[in-house]
Amino acid sequence: MRFDILITPGTRQRPADMLRRLHGGAVATGVDAVVMPQYQPRDGAVLILYGLGASDRLPHARAHRKRGGHFVALDAGYWERKTEFRKFRVTVDDFHCPHLIMRGPDPGTSRLNQSAISIRDVSNSSGPIVLVGNGPKSGSVGASGWAELKSREIRKLHPNRQIKYRPKRGYIEPGVRCDSTAVTERIESVLEGSSLVVCRHSNVAIDACRAGVPVVCEDGAAAAIYPSRLEDEGIQPSLERRNEFLRRLAWWQWSEDEMDKGAIWPWLTGILNEVH
Repeated sequence: MRFDILITPGTRQRPADMLRRLHGGAVATGVDAVVMPQYQPRDGAVLILYGLGASDRLPHARAHRKRGGHFVALDAGYWERKTEFRKFRVTVDDFHCPHLIMRGPDPGTSRLNQSAISIRDVSNSSGPIVLVGNGPKSGSVGASGWAELKSREIRKLHPNRQIKYRPKRGYIEPGVRCDSTAVTERIESVLEGSSLVVCRHSNVAIDACRAGVPVVCEDGAAAAIYPSRLEDEGIQPSLERRNEFLRRLAWWQWSEDEMDKGAIWPWLTGILNEVH
């Protein structure tokens, strides 16, 4: 299996450095991988890039799939996103791949335990509903206006429940109907005492899973275990299922040190062998 690592001129410095370390780990462990500044793929190569939604990367990924090839996209991790040993999440052939996360045998607790994250229950069944917004790039994937429509749907189903809107990176979408807007609050504070998180796809769904707050999401990693429709909000995973999900999700994010050492490659090639 061969890999073409695309580092476009528009790729930010930190992710570009991470991709170079990923390449270094490949070379050190005998994996056939090359770095390219422009999309000029080798026959049969898997494309690897960072930031799938960027305008200088998304068209190449889509073209690669159309040609029958696979791509791997990296982005900010599900947790430990800003720590010294920050993680980068991995997806295959799409922005998210929830259908792959829960397949195969349970990997056990060892990798999750290294993260030392906690599972809590800070929910309140009568508390506010948190509506998570989309970023300015949402139009490129056909999601413009999603938050506005979803806010109306929430209000119709829950006319007496408070709606708290959580914009993505402070980007306020037009037309959203809510009772309050949480722009500067830490996500832990937003989730405290909430009754439900509603999102299209967001890491907030993972934060909610850890915090014991129910979730409805249409896509993203959390769609592996949570319902996609508001009408099904009562169908929530058990604590055991949430724990299993987090154990598995721990394998879908990797640190730069692990990439340096080539530790990611046996896992990644195993996943790609399954989807071929």
